[in-house]
Amino acid sequence: MPFDVILAMPAPFTDHPSFPEALIARALEAAGFSVGVIEQPHWQSSADFAALGRPRLLYGIIPGPVDSVVLNYTSTGKRRSEDLYQPGGNAYFPDMPASISSRIRPDRTLTVYASRIREALGDVPLVIGGLEASLRRFAHWDFQKQAIRRPILLDTRADLAVTGMGELQIVAIAQALARGENMPELCIPGTVHVSRACPEDAVLLPDAADVTAQPHLLLTQFLAEQRALREGRPVAQPAGGRYVVSQPAMSYTSNDLDTIYGLPFSRQHGWHATVKPAPLQATPALLMNRFSVTTHRGCAGGCAFCSIAAHQGRGVISRSQASILAEIRQMTKHPDWRGVIGDIGGASAEMWQADCPRCQRPSCLLPNVCPHYPASQARDWQDLLARVRALPGIRHINLGSGLRYEVLLENPSLLEDLLRHHSGQFLRVAPEHTEDHLLALMRKPPYAVFERFVRLFHETAGKLPRPVRLAPYLIVGHPGETTDDVVRMRDKLKKLGLFGQADVQIFTPTPGSLATAMYCSGSDEHGHPLAVERDMAELIRRQRMLIDAEQPPRNPDANRAHRQPEAGRDATRNTRQQGSHSPKRPRRFTR
Repeated sequence: MPFDVILAMPAPFTDHPSFPEALIARALEAAGFSVGVIEQPHWQSSADFAALGRPRLLYGIIPGPVDSVVLNYTSTGKRRSEDLYQPGGNAYFPDMPASISSRIRPDRTLTVYASRIREALGDVPLVIGGLEASLRRFAHWDFQKQAIRRPILLDTRADLAVTGMGELQIVAIAQALARGENMPELCIPGTVHVSRACPEDAVLLPDAADVTAQPHLLLTQFLAEQRALREGRPVAQPAGGRYVVSQPAMSYTSNDLDTIYGLPFSRQHGWHATVKPAPLQATPALLMNRFSVTTHRGCAGGCAFCSIAAHQGRGVISRSQASILAEIRQMTKHPDWRGVIGDIGGASAEMWQADCPRCQRPSCLLPNVCPHYPASQARDWQDLLARVRALPGIRHINLGSGLRYEVLLENPSLLEDLLRHHSGQFLRVAPEHTEDHLLALMRKPPYAVFERFVRLFHETAGKLPRPVRLAPYLIVGHPGETTDDVVRMRDKLKKLGLFGQADVQIFTPTPGSLATAMYCSGSDEHGHPLAVERDMAELIRRQRMLIDAEQPPRNPDANRAHRQPEAGRDATRNTRQQGSHSPKRPRRFTR
């Protein structure tokens, strides 16, 4: 009997609710569909992709929890030598010499895998998904190619792309095909398809060819997408005589999340219907996340450089407390359980129970806290942590999710609990910068708010029996920044006593964010021109200025004019995707 659905992926199957392949496979199985999995296929030929034959309903590609180009390259444009989603972190096939062509995860995994599946199985119904599909659904900036690429459906020749986390969509697609419906006729929320006609109610984007020739139109495109999101309308982009049409997002509820996260995940590698045995060695990603718990999806922060809104949505959807506690009780029965929870949270940990469908502001927190934002949600999360600490078998709870310091500022008792019970040597927060004009572009709170938080932190930490230090996450090179801004940031960090404690990263113009659109256009969302630094040596020097006390504050060339983007011109070297889980540290999708 053929499988109903076959899934191909560039890593070992990890049966854990933090990994997309497990969420998709478990959801399909719970709906009554049989699922086969092809792990780590040799993509240099099509043979491995036909190992399970032709599926009865559809073939799906799961490229991983992070965009493949982000996983494969460092912030300075160098190819990574490791992949934390592979056993031992080894990025290369063990039976081949290490080279670009022998990486287990190819660049632009969706495009490469789709090509091989078409070679092997012809017109099999093909569905793509993951963060890679969400961010690349329309014409987008590719920081490794340093060019605009066309919508991902045109490159992959897939029938449908699923945007967002995708469990409800993939089940709806499989059910429709099982009823005998045709793939081209499906119109399911949270999916993208190619059509000869433009829907009458769609928001129309600039033609993909025009965006390719004039990258500054990426900002026009982004703003139109946001308008469609607010109005709940489809979005269509002309491309080669056809239209790439994205339906409004699929609506998930708290009950949906309780059902999904209540499925029987083993928190181990391996799936019962696959062509490969489970690896003997766990991947670093599983080791970091094995005993983590997701409490909610989405983020109300709205940071300009973050991709979370394009994938999980800006609105927060929370699981019930009963569902979370049930998962933790079940987790304590795992054979490898040692009493330590790795994380409890989401994109921003203390946004659990901040569900609010009332408006479509870009941020619930800026320029001021929305009056509809649930005032009690931080206390709800504090109560949840206390309840988890009281469960039998719990020795300690670590927190790896992002923390919004402006929320902690308004909840001093929560901050004290975090420092007393859940912090190690450092508490990590993400001011991202110190200069107010940059913070406004980033959609982050003004510097004065961070100053107030630092004072509260020191007052609170001084009450503890052990030392805890504050470690900020910072970005250099964001559109609008100049060398003088970094000099001032360095001085302010020294005055705050935080110099040398920061994690400083270089801005990455990854697909799907407002910051990348500003980067390509050389202007902010209101059309005001911005300085955009494109020289990687200068960006590295700015980074070192915030790390190395000996780094001179100026370059001999620092007075040169900041170059603005030109139509069709290559831009900076690629760097880490802002707002996405970094493979170099156990952190979730946003700051």
